[in-house]
Amino acid sequence: DFNGHIQGEDFLDTARFPTATFRSTRVVFEGDKPKSVDGQLTIKGITRPVTLNVTSFTTMPHPMLKKPTLGANAFTMIKRSDFNAAKFAPYVADDVRIDIAVEAIAP
Repeated sequence: DFNGHIQGEDFLDTARFPTATFRSTRVVFEGDKPKSVDGQLTIKGITRPVTLNVTSFTTMPHPMLKKPTLGANAFTMIKRSDFNAAKFAPYVADDVRIDIAVEAIAP
């Protein structure tokens, strides 16, 4: 029931907006590793600038596939109200943390 409610019109409205997208515009490095990624986040057809804060970034051969692999974790904070998803605010927090985990394996 909860998942259905969050996906409904009051919040994410996934029937009309089935995907959220992030398009990077700039990567800031600290040495040879990314520290942050600036870009445009689109949720419910509304696009806002966000910065992903990279908390870990590792490259190494995949232990089973023996192919070059990278892994990264990042997060950003958004306001639900910026994306027309603020039902029940301020009684339910407007600030939301989005955590992202990425693994990329070379073909």
